[in-house]
Amino acid sequence: MQVPEVRQKRAKASNKEDYEGDLINQLPDGIPVTILSKLPITDAARTCILSRKWRYTWTFFSGTLEFDGSPIMKDIKKDIKRAAGRQLQMAMEIMYDAERQTYTSWINELLNLLKGSTLQGLKLWFHVGTGCDIDKWIHFAVQKKVQKLELYFGNTFEYALPLHLFKLASFNSLQVLRLKFITLTKEMLEYLLCCCSSLETLSLVNSGVPKTMKVSGPSLKLKSLELVRCWELTRLEIFAENLMSFKYYGSHLDTEFKSIPSLVEATFGGSFVDFIREGFLPQIEVLKLDITQNVTEVIYWLSQLPKLKNLKHLELVACVDDGITLSACALLLKASPSLWRFTVKMLNTRPTFRKERKFTMECQYGLKELELVGFCGAACEVELVMYILENAVELQKITIDTSLPTKPKLRPLGEHFKTWDCEENRMRARGLREKIPPRIEFVCV
Repeated sequence: MQVPEVRQKRAKASNKEDYEGDLINQLPDGIPVTILSKLPITDAARTCILSRKWRYTWTFFSGTLEFDGSPIMKDIKKDIKRAAGRQLQMAMEIMYDAERQTYTSWINELLNLLKGSTLQGLKLWFHVGTGCDIDKWIHFAVQKKVQKLELYFGNTFEYALPLHLFKLASFNSLQVLRLKFITLTKEMLEYLLCCCSSLETLSLVNSGVPKTMKVSGPSLKLKSLELVRCWELTRLEIFAENLMSFKYYGSHLDTEFKSIPSLVEATFGGSFVDFIREGFLPQIEVLKLDITQNVTEVIYWLSQLPKLKNLKHLELVACVDDGITLSACALLLKASPSLWRFTVKMLNTRPTFRKERKFTMECQYGLKELELVGFCGAACEVELVMYILENAVELQKITIDTSLPTKPKLRPLGEHFKTWDCEENRMRARGLREKIPPRIEFVCV
């Protein structure tokens, strides 16, 4: 026979559970779907156990679906790279293919269960295998009127974005399109620019494109354009009054910028260095340059720079080569009278620790903040800091970041850097601190 106190406690606990369950079930229609759509789809699906009302609520999910490979696929991929012996690698590749088939089957089942009319986004970003019905996924994206579509199926998988699927229904919802290793035909490009009236971001990386790209249209709302290593491209024409950001990494390119009054951010890299002739440079407020692939000729090109009178933030990715990096920085600073922040990302390929040279003042810069990323204390890095201290009389802050430098795989690290020692680099940074006046804030991370 139960003690009355125990019965009362059990009754209170039961009433509390019923009350909390009622609160969930009493939420207005639409609120549960809104809540679930802010979660990853796997977490949203787990809510089916909450109550009968919530059993199928998750199937009306309208958020962003992200498929970038299962955790098992990622683990096997790492193990394949570390495996010793071809037989072991082949066995792991068979396991990887089996897991990939399971993963793609799960994606197909999941997409078939979703009943909502719209989706915020769809990201398919993993190596697919043969026999995978990608067209079905694209058709799903068009039907659900996704706003953001990101596609990458591996660097060995040939796939062209199918125009006929985009034409099945009006695709006015599309705002962001990111493609990697996917072909974009001339007809497909024209459709995107003319018929996808909400498109604001177009990013093409390692993708096949027409030799001549004309980015224009009567209702073009494009705000961001990225063209990275699209090697087939030889000519680019842009007439985009709303374009605010432009990024180009690649080889020589004939360009014609007819009307880009809103452009304030530009990024250039690869072997393309004759960007300096572009007439829009004086209006740029944020400029990012990667000169790691053209260090021998970059000094000449930078010496031809026009005045960057509106430039506020400059980011430079450079190799730590004696003389070249410092000369490039000096030329850029001279051309940027309104510069507020200067970020230098170092690729420490063959750093030297010789005795630093002293520099005399060239001219006064209005620079307020200096940031060095990938700092290891090499002589030319210290010289750069001292040069800026000598010339930037209004400098307020120096930030030293000793983490692994940008793009460490671009070139092998020098003999001194078989492993990157952040603690040793911080010690060198603290030694540099002694040379910095106390009025300047010094941060080392």
